[in-house]
Amino acid sequence: MKFLAITNVFLTIILFSSTLGAHFRFTNFKCISLDPEFAVVKECILKMVRRSVVGINFHIAIKYSQPINKIEFNLSIFRKSNMYRLFLVNHTIDFCYYMRRPEQYPIFYMFHDSLMAATNANHSCPYTEKDIYVKKMTFNDKTLKDLLSFLPVGEYKLVVSVGAFGVWRLQVNLFGVRD
Repeated sequence: MKFLAITNVFLTIILFSSTLGAHFRFTNFKCISLDPEFAVVKECILKMVRRSVVGINFHIAIKYSQPINKIEFNLSIFRKSNMYRLFLVNHTIDFCYYMRRPEQYPIFYMFHDSLMAATNANHSCPYTEKDIYVKKMTFNDKTLKDLLSFLPVGEYKLVVSVGAFGVWRLQVNLFGVRD
């Protein structure tokens, strides 16, 4: 009985100490236009926002002349062992429906506040903008808490594929490390 109590205390200390000092940092960012006749990537970089905080910046120029009212997002999270392997998440959603009821998709909703504060695409369909941008996006405290609750220490790749009208048009690869 005493052994179980000591074991529980020991495990609790290990778990709390591993999450208190843990954080997630971006290491690389790549954007690929899969259909250059539909959209062109003008900017895709990581920039220092403040000391030890890196923000995501990208700018996409849409060449399609009509309003876009059918958008799909696919989120995949990969973990690196000796190569990147799919880890826990590979989910596709209808983005127009999601923007009307974001709470119904918990995996995507983790990133919602961080993304919507940094983009001009923070409204529901149709999208008439010819330039979509994300400026200085960082993960807020709530996002980090949710993300770190299920990601063990290691290197990760988050892949977001964006489709319009049933065709994949853009792929964004975000690399990061959880310490």
